[in-house]
Amino acid sequence: MSLSANIQITDQDIYQQSSVQGGELIGQIAGTSNGKTFKYSVAGGTLTAGQITEPVAVTANYHTRTIVTASAKGANQVTVTLAAIASADAFIGFHLVVTDGTGKGQGTYYITGNTAATVANGYITVLSIKGALAVALDTTSVVSVFPSQQSTLIQHTAVLAIPCGGAPVIDITSGYYFWSQVGGMASILSDGAITKNVEGIPSDATAGSVEIRVDATIVEAVGFAPELTVTTKYSPFVLALA
Repeated sequence: MSLSANIQITDQDIYQQSSVQGGELIGQIAGTSNGKTFKYSVAGGTLTAGQITEPVAVTANYHTRTIVTASAKGANQVTVTLAAIASADAFIGFHLVVTDGTGKGQGTYYITGNTAATVANGYITVLSIKGALAVALDTTSVVSVFPSQQSTLIQHTAVLAIPCGGAPVIDITSGYYFWSQVGGMASILSDGAITKNVEGIPSDATAGSVEIRVDATIVEAVGFAPELTVTTKYSPFVLALA
């Protein structure tokens, strides 16, 4: 797998949405010339500008699964038995992770498509990946299909245990592709005042907003307040999720 540099986008691009996926991959990082960072995302519901989001939930029936047949090094498809149905191409933008057995610990693979897993075919799906397998996999390989942190984003539900996927800078239509801001100066809904230079975390009371971190809270920070924020307002906030 080759490495590549981040791409640069202009301010005009971040204020657009599209009903079809562009040339970017879900989760691809890009930056503007003024230092803001974004990730290419897809909405799973209507999103409001300046309100934080969360990715689609992990489905237990899609992880810790077995390989059906061996896949050679260099192959770009893996056949897996799930524990539930899955529609065709439902996993585009998700990640294939080898969690145990042959090939474990080699990183994650970006899924570019999948066949439908149905009751009739025993919940078997063929996963296509970007690039190729770094090592061969066999029937001892245990794999999981995990959503990207930018997959099917919805408004954050004010549950601290759920990660944050960033925030849109325009209102987004469900099912549309857009650039979600994850780094740099932003305008984010504040639930209560956040003291200057103090971290903010997802609110546990108001969906889509951030609140001040208290010392006893162990959760990823969304960013920090460059100045005292005002409750219920979209105050300046430096995102730090990239």
